[in-house]
Amino acid sequence: MIYALLSSLAARILLFPIQGCMSDLGTFAVWFNAAAEYGPFSFYHFISWCDYQPLNIYIFWAFGSLAKWLSLFGTSTLNFILKLPSTLFDTATAGLIFLFLRKRLSFDSSLIAMSLCAFNPATIFNGSVWGQFDAIYTFFLILSLILIFQTRLTPAALTFTAAVLAKPQSIALAPLIVFLIIKKRSWKTVVASVLASGALILIVAAPLSPGNLLDFLTYIYLKGYRGYPYTSLNAFNLWAFGGFWKSDAQTLLYLDFFKIGWILFGVLSAFSLYYVNRISRRGEKTGRNFEIAVLFTAFVLLFGFFILPTRIHERYLFPVFSVLAMILPFARETRVLYGVLTFTYLANLAYVLPFLNAGAYISDGDPFVYAISAINLATFVYMLLLMVMKLKKGASSTQALTNEKQKKTSAEEGGGQ
Repeated sequence: MIYALLSSLAARILLFPIQGCMSDLGTFAVWFNAAAEYGPFSFYHFISWCDYQPLNIYIFWAFGSLAKWLSLFGTSTLNFILKLPSTLFDTATAGLIFLFLRKRLSFDSSLIAMSLCAFNPATIFNGSVWGQFDAIYTFFLILSLILIFQTRLTPAALTFTAAVLAKPQSIALAPLIVFLIIKKRSWKTVVASVLASGALILIVAAPLSPGNLLDFLTYIYLKGYRGYPYTSLNAFNLWAFGGFWKSDAQTLLYLDFFKIGWILFGVLSAFSLYYVNRISRRGEKTGRNFEIAVLFTAFVLLFGFFILPTRIHERYLFPVFSVLAMILPFARETRVLYGVLTFTYLANLAYVLPFLNAGAYISDGDPFVYAISAINLATFVYMLLLMVMKLKKGASSTQALTNEKQKKTSAEEGGGQ
């Protein structure tokens, strides 16, 4: 297992010299330098613009200080430092997946599933070529789910909060995490989770705040989101068929696209929670069926967050691969999802990157965009059909069990007479 992780890490580092997203890496270089120069607690005082959340600033400071110590600022070698944090977190996520699976499967089966995640070309492209930070919040999301399976709900809430402190798109899993904590039906656990999460926010964010903490958090979380009032930001999703960078204030049936997107995601969230509640067997709060149901629901929410709302970037599909890797050994149908989405995500990133580096826009009606977006939508529909089929199968099994119990009861009553 260690050799596989080290091989994956080495392969990723070898890709660091490939030109990534110049605008992202250039911005990261400024932020790393500012954090190293002024320290994390003065970062937001001195930097003129930053739409990244508080947890990232500590990472900027740590790795920026390393770059400063090695005198790498202003050199091409700086890219090695800029791409290193996400690569380390991605490798750590693969390690978490192995540890999760090893308690349930053989060493070989666990190693295969972990390797599929560790050597996934799409996620490798995201961090080692593009140079983005999506692996960091994904690590905390996966850790949060694992802690839930261990019924360590307050630590799970803490790690989920850490994910949100790294990237706001972590909220895609908020309905599931909150539902599972409340499902415990222990107000002590709920209160402890809320207090622990609040304390973590204070510890991480308060030292960085230039003024009022609430105003600071509202500003830092809404600034980036409000700054991109468009249907799709190069994401090959539902809204890509209308072209990219189109205003989401346009209306359909008296609702603007922004509201429509979030209504659709709200409906999906409600259906997902109904699904996990039914499939995880009535009254059963642990066990493999429960874990598979939770993981599949997490996948549904993360995939739906990429497909349905507006203002989604091309990179937001990233966490689904880690979640799917945890289900692959138990549900064969997810292997198709994993393969198809790996292809479409890599195609999305690789196609968009040259346009971003050239400062150009993808033309409306681009056939490649239509094709990949259509595959993503078809996969999304297939996912929903799988959920419906699982629910019907579960209902049939429950009815059959009920009928069997009724026959047994009738037979016993008849024998008694």
